[in-house]
Amino acid sequence: MIDDTGLILEGGGMRGAYTCGVLDFFHDQQLDFPLVSTASSGALIGSSYVANQRGRNHKILQELLKNKESISFKRMILEKELFNMDYIFNQIPNQIVPLDFESFSTSAKSFVIGTTNLYDGNTIYFDQFRTEQDLLKIIQASSSLPILSKGVLYNQKKLMDGGISDPIPIQPSIDKGYQKHVVILTRNKGYVKKPTKLKWLFQTVFKEKPDFVRTLLYRHNKYNQTMAMLEELVKENRVFIFQPEQPLTVSRIDKNHNKLEELYIQGYEEAKARYDELLFFLNNTKQTVS
Repeated sequence: MIDDTGLILEGGGMRGAYTCGVLDFFHDQQLDFPLVSTASSGALIGSSYVANQRGRNHKILQELLKNKESISFKRMILEKELFNMDYIFNQIPNQIVPLDFESFSTSAKSFVIGTTNLYDGNTIYFDQFRTEQDLLKIIQASSSLPILSKGVLYNQKKLMDGGISDPIPIQPSIDKGYQKHVVILTRNKGYVKKPTKLKWLFQTVFKEKPDFVRTLLYRHNKYNQTMAMLEELVKENRVFIFQPEQPLTVSRIDKNHNKLEELYIQGYEEAKARYDELLFFLNNTKQTVS
């Protein structure tokens, strides 16, 4: 177990295939971080890592590709959700590719999931999960994209995608006193998030939730500010970033088997290629680069 370093997982839907590859390499090297801080699809992926279930994420990916109803525009029209949330967050983890909750709950790794409160647009972090159903419900909430899903009611709060209010959740790692942070991103280097083109739609659908709308409209600022902070922390040898080195061809809702398999392999191979560099980062104390 690495004592002083937190692991941060960005979301990104199916682009998370890259993260799956990196984490499987970490598992093969028995590389364990004491804190795993996640948002959106990163929460689903991170739960397998905490439970020490190597390859589970890859199996889930294959399952999603196999089932035509996992992502369906027909479902969006009929049921107002693009993703089959019951299939993804109930059937898969409970029946098809089960999550080992006993291993998860006894793990030495702490797990944090960021969600966005529909009522005020603020981030709510969760790090205690009494039951497997609590965990799965919060993972679902953090993966509930606005417009494309209905959100999750939990403890009298309506929760949605954690990536809206805190897309790269490094803050919990900082707040818990970790001196270093390994961050896995699902965008290429140099990516800059632009203002949403769906302002009118958000203002219409969520007209009774002005604070949530404000968070949606300015989330590009949050993302870009966080990236700027990460770049400074990289210079200070406090952050180590993995992100796809090859130009991304996979979208958030992509179901192209070959592209997703290639992205998974890319994540694994890039982690392998940079392993010595990562070990040097982990084993050396922080030094500011002038």
